[in-house]
Amino acid sequence: MATMLDVVMTIHTIFAALWTGGTLLVAGTVLPAARRDLLGGEALALIGRRFSYLTIVSVLLLLFTGGHLAGTLYTAESLQSTGRGHLVLTMVGLWLVLPIVLYGGFRQLTGLPPEQSAATAATEARPWFLTASVVSIALLIVAGLL
Repeated sequence: MATMLDVVMTIHTIFAALWTGGTLLVAGTVLPAARRDLLGGEALALIGRRFSYLTIVSVLLLLFTGGHLAGTLYTAESLQSTGRGHLVLTMVGLWLVLPIVLYGGFRQLTGLPPEQSAATAATEARPWFLTASVVSIALLIVAGLL
């Protein structure tokens, strides 16, 4: 029978994977397609809006599940004095950076003015999503080290 810790860890892992994978997917496939005019403005805005919903849900779930895991598995002293604790704190820092960077990208993709093309919006969002991709990969590396 699964314990509460197992359930929380599973939820945490699933949404972390969805969020980081989605970030890499948007940066690696959606934006390049939009920059080549293979996606219209409405499609790009829809994808950006849907991914922003996933981001909001993931941020909240990761906050609660991560807080539960940290409170269950670590003490304040072990977070500050052990290698695993430092990795957890690094993950929290990266977790705080990722939604901020993604918000900058979402602002470029959603609410496109009629005169702006999807290619222009994708080009403007590209640096934000590339930065978010680097943060996502760093999060995955830290998670693997944990």
